[in-house]
Amino acid sequence: MIALLAALLLAQPGQPDTSKVILIGVSARAATADTLLIVRTAGLSRGQALTANALRTNLEDAIRRVYGLGLFSQVEAETSRVADGVRVTFVATEFPKLKSVDYEGFRRVRRKDLDAKVKAKEGEILTDKKVFDWEQEILKLYKEKGFLLVRVANETAQPDALNQVTLTYKIDEGDPVRIRNIEIEGNDYFTDEQLEIKLTNRQKRWYRKANLKEDEFVKDLDRIVDFYKQRGFIDAKVLDYDMKFDQGWASITISVSEGTRYYFGNVAIEGDSVMKEADLRKLVRYRSGEPYNTKLAQSTLQDLFGAYSEEGYIYTQVSPVENVRSDTVDITYQISEGAPATIRLVSIEGNEQTHDNVIRREVSSLPGYTFRRSEVMRSQRDIFNLGFFDDVTIDYRRADTAGTIDLVYKVKEKSFFGTVGAGITYSATDGVTGYVELQQPNLFGRGQNANVKLERGSKKTNVQLGFTEPWLFDRPMSAGADISYYTYTYDYYDKQQLGGGLSFSRPLPLDYTRAYLALRVIDAYVPPTSIKSGYNPTDTLFSIYGDTTHKTAFRPSLTFTRDSRDYIYNALTGSSTTYQFDFSVGDISFHRHVFDMSQYFPLFWKFGLMGRTRLGYITGFTAADRIPIYERFTPGGTGVDGVRGYGEKSIGPKSSGYAIGGRAEAIFSLEYKLRVSRQLSFLAFADAGNAWNSIDQFSLSDLKRGAGVGVRLEIPMLGLIGFDFGYGFDKENPGWEPHFQVGRTF
Repeated sequence: MIALLAALLLAQPGQPDTSKVILIGVSARAATADTLLIVRTAGLSRGQALTANALRTNLEDAIRRVYGLGLFSQVEAETSRVADGVRVTFVATEFPKLKSVDYEGFRRVRRKDLDAKVKAKEGEILTDKKVFDWEQEILKLYKEKGFLLVRVANETAQPDALNQVTLTYKIDEGDPVRIRNIEIEGNDYFTDEQLEIKLTNRQKRWYRKANLKEDEFVKDLDRIVDFYKQRGFIDAKVLDYDMKFDQGWASITISVSEGTRYYFGNVAIEGDSVMKEADLRKLVRYRSGEPYNTKLAQSTLQDLFGAYSEEGYIYTQVSPVENVRSDTVDITYQISEGAPATIRLVSIEGNEQTHDNVIRREVSSLPGYTFRRSEVMRSQRDIFNLGFFDDVTIDYRRADTAGTIDLVYKVKEKSFFGTVGAGITYSATDGVTGYVELQQPNLFGRGQNANVKLERGSKKTNVQLGFTEPWLFDRPMSAGADISYYTYTYDYYDKQQLGGGLSFSRPLPLDYTRAYLALRVIDAYVPPTSIKSGYNPTDTLFSIYGDTTHKTAFRPSLTFTRDSRDYIYNALTGSSTTYQFDFSVGDISFHRHVFDMSQYFPLFWKFGLMGRTRLGYITGFTAADRIPIYERFTPGGTGVDGVRGYGEKSIGPKSSGYAIGGRAEAIFSLEYKLRVSRQLSFLAFADAGNAWNSIDQFSLSDLKRGAGVGVRLEIPMLGLIGFDFGYGFDKENPGWEPHFQVGRTF
C-alpha cells in the first residue's frame, strides 16, 4: 500500500494549482534497515519547493527507487503539514533474511543435490521471486530424474527477533513415470525400432527402467527429425505427439511426416581464386546419387571454410545455394574470399600465478603473422599440455576493417599446480611404504619444475631431488639436474645405487619432435651381506656375486620423441613415439636401445582406442651376457615395462629358479577408453609381453597375456592416479592382480 497524502494536505479551496510548498524534512522508518540509505535513495532534499502535482510525482519516483533496492516488501510515503511546509517520512517494511532452508518428503534424491539446485545462502534477503525460482529448480531436478508427478509447496516461518526466517519446501515426490510403449505413426520408410533406438526416452525392457524425462523428450522429437534429414528426407517433421498416463505408466504416440526422399546431385564451386577447385572438391564429403544428408552437407561447408582459414582467409564467406529438381538437390558453393587476416595482438587472460611469458613462449601464432587456424590450435594444445590449466579457450577479436585480428588466450588456472603427498602405501611387491613427496611443475609461476621425494619401506628406500628449467635463457631448450639414492630388497639380494646427472633438450625442425641428451654418473653396489643364505645359483654367469663390489659408470643417453597427443595426461587423439639410445662405460659396460610407440584413435562420443608397442634390447660392448641383472628388462605390473595381470618385474628368464631379466623385451598393449572428462576415464585393456636372453628367442607365441579394467583420476595436489585390475592368463597360477600407481607411466 502506498500512502500519498500530499495532495489532500495541500489542496485549499480557491488556491491555484501553481502554489508551492517547501519540504521541511525528509526521514525514514524501518525495523533494521539503514534509514539514511532509504533517504538518500529516495532522492528528495530538504528545502525543495514543489507544487502539489510535482510533490506527488516526486514521491512516486522516490518510492520506486527505494523498491529498487530489493530490500523491502512494502514502501509507503507519509506526509504531514508543518506550518508552510510539509514533512515526508518513508516507512519501509524489510524482506526477511534467510536463516536456513529445510526440505521435507524427499527420498529419491540426495540433500546435497537439492542444495546444489537451490544455492541458498544464510543471511541473504528472501524475496518471493527467490522462493518461486528455487521451487522451480527443485521441480526441474525431479523431472530430470523422471518424477513428472512431483509436487512442491513452500512454507515460511514467522520472523524471529532478528527478522530471520526458515524456509521449508514440502515435497510430494510421487512415483516416476515409466514408458510402457512408444508408437510412431506415418513412418513408411523406417520401422519404429529404427527410430526408437535414436531416442533417449525408450520403452521398458527388463534391463532398462525407462523413466520418462520430460526435457529429453523435446530433444527426442528433434532427434527423429535429424535422423530423417541425414537420410535424404529434407522435409521430414513431427506433426504431433500424444501421451496417455495410467498409474505411473506412459504410452506415447508420435506422428511424423516423412516427405520425399532427396539425393545429392551436381556440385559446383564459384568464386575460388586463391584455392584450386580440385583441392576444394576433395573436401566435399558426399557423392552425386547418395541420399541427401544434412550432416554431410554441413561438414562440407565447415571443411571449405577451414581450408580458407588455414591460409589466413578467416573472413571468407561460403554460401551453399541449393537447386531442387524433382528428387535431386544440386549445390553451388559461392565463395567470397576477402583478404587474409594478419594477427595484430596476442593477449593472455586469466593467469593469476603463471607469468605471461611462460604462456607466450608456447604460442606459435605471433603478431605480424598471417592467421592460420592449425597454428592457433597447436598453440592452444601446447599451452594446455603445460599441465597448469583446467581450461584454455581462444577468443578472436577483429581489430579493424583492414582485416587484422587480435587473439586472446583465456586460461583457467588449476587450484594447485603441483602435487603434495604424505602417507603409507601397500603393494604385493613393495610391501608397506611410507612416503613424502613435493612436486612443483610451475615454481613461482615461471614454469620451472622442482621435485623432492622421500620413500621408506620394508623393501625400498628412495630419495630424489630434481630441478628443470624448461626454457634456458628464454630459448626453447631445457636444462635440468637431479640426484638420487635408491636401495631395494629383491627376493635374494639388496641393491644400492647413488646417481646424479644433467639433462638437456630442444625441439627439432620436425613437427611435435624433440631431442633429449642426458649425462649421468651412477655408483651401483650389492652388499655381500645382503645376499640370502639360500641363494646358490648353478650358473655363475648370472650370479649376483659378480656385483658385490662398487661399480661406477658414466651413462650418456640420447632420446628422440615425437608427441602429438591432445592431452599428455589423458590422451584421446594423436600419438607418442620415442627412441632412446643409452650406453654405459666404466665398471658397467653396455649399450641399450628402446623403441616405444603409442597411437590414439578417437572412435565415437567420448570413446577411444589406444595401441602401444614397446621393444627393447641391451647388450655388452664385448661380452653380450655381462649385463648386471638389475639393468636387464623385467616386464610385469605397471610402469614403462608394465604387463598388467602380473606382479612387478615378474616376467622374464630365470636361472636356477631365480629371475635374471632379459636382454630383449617386447610389450604390446591395447586399451579401449571412455574419457568422461580430462580428469576421469575408464578403460578396458589387454597386455602381452615377455623378455628373453637373446633377441633370436623372440616369439609371439611366448608372450605373457593379461587383460582387465581400470580407471584414471587426476586429483588436485595428488596428480594422476590409476587403478587397474588385471587377469594374468599365463601365470603359473592364473588369476587376478590389482595394480595401483601414481604418475604418468601407466
